[in-house]
Amino acid sequence: MPRGRKPVPTAIKEMRGTFEKNPQRRNQNEPVAPEGAPDCPDHLSEPAKMEWYFMTNILDEMGLLSRADRAALEIYCQTFGEWRHACDMVARHGAVIQMKTKAGILPKRNPFDLIRERTATTCAKLLTEFGLTPSSRSRVAVEKKATDDFAEFLKASSN
Repeated sequence: MPRGRKPVPTAIKEMRGTFEKNPQRRNQNEPVAPEGAPDCPDHLSEPAKMEWYFMTNILDEMGLLSRADRAALEIYCQTFGEWRHACDMVARHGAVIQMKTKAGILPKRNPFDLIRERTATTCAKLLTEFGLTPSSRSRVAVEKKATDDFAEFLKASSN
């Protein structure tokens, strides 16, 4: 397992202006992720599929969607579906359940509450990887597409 911090992608360093002082530090060999939306896996649960389409739309609007993110997005959506199910079960049965033992009835933490907690932590980490939390978003700047006013004028006048 590698030690230290995770390396920051070159595109993010470029957006931060890291190479203005030291252009020689740019990673010239970093691969470029292929553009496009990955297909939704059929085996996802209904809440996971709904999250898949929601996330792909958001990531596409942000200019961050790539076919290379399919596995990470699938793991996130599957985990989100499990989290949603665990939340429903905790809402239905409570965070503490009654267990019958030889000593009598004892309170015990609902196993779905443990699942809810574990999956929430995993989802939060994956959202950070995609830049979808306020703090992770503040560290990234995406170049906005320039609009061509003349092309828009021609398009409007042709209608």
